[in-house]
Amino acid sequence: MVRVAGDGVTLVAHEWPAGSRASKTVVGIHGLTANHRCWAAMAEVLASDFRLVSYDLRGRGDSEKPTTGYSLAIHGRDLAALLDHLGLRSAVLAGHSLGAAIALRFAVDHPTRVRRLVLIDGGLDVRAEVLDSLAPAIARLGTEFPSLDAFLDRMRGLPMLAGRWNDALEDYFRYDVETLPSGAVRSKAAPTAIQEELRNIQRERLWTLHHRVRCPTLILRAPDGLLTATDCLMTREEGLAMAAAMPKAKLVEISGTNHYTVLMGRPPRVRAAVRAFLRER
Repeated sequence: MVRVAGDGVTLVAHEWPAGSRASKTVVGIHGLTANHRCWAAMAEVLASDFRLVSYDLRGRGDSEKPTTGYSLAIHGRDLAALLDHLGLRSAVLAGHSLGAAIALRFAVDHPTRVRRLVLIDGGLDVRAEVLDSLAPAIARLGTEFPSLDAFLDRMRGLPMLAGRWNDALEDYFRYDVETLPSGAVRSKAAPTAIQEELRNIQRERLWTLHHRVRCPTLILRAPDGLLTATDCLMTREEGLAMAAAMPKAKLVEISGTNHYTVLMGRPPRVRAAVRAFLRER
């Protein structure tokens, strides 16, 4: 764990494997209410050839949480500062959900700093019904649970995670909360940050950026729903349209996964698709 100066805030970042001397770096950018630990399973996939650096977005995890300042443009400035701190003129960016939108915008604004893009179930304008299905993740912010065990039991029972639990999810959620003096726990993410983020992202028109991406791009789509069978974040039609708009994009559907398990469920096809994409010349 290292602390990095972002755009006026201090960010917490993590490197896998620690002390890696790999010549190529992938930077992982997490989603709306998430934290950097969501990339641990992906780090396992890349460990032999790449180092993976992920960080807590401002307002999340152990990064600083200013009262305001949550938009794609501001996240982009934080990301540029992180790359500078790492001494990277360019890198592969991998983004999940909101992180995919941040990576997409950064690739358009700073084309020389992005060698390749991996967009995991994100990078498109989100339908209203999907925002409704993300409500459980947003509702837990600011909610106190009597203990860590009680919190983990609630997470294990969420419809999108029931029957899909693994050690990567366990590690992710353990890091996701802080313990209060009473012994109760609550999410580290600042509710006000998420609220401002939601307002701003709904004003974006990400579809206007797709045709402006010049680097090779891998789009991973998770077809399973969150709360229902059909409320996947990216429909097949949306994924195909997104890939068609990008000059050098490929869409891969990861069957049997939803918005969360496509990244933290260790599906073999994700491993194969990402490694093949990153090895291309």
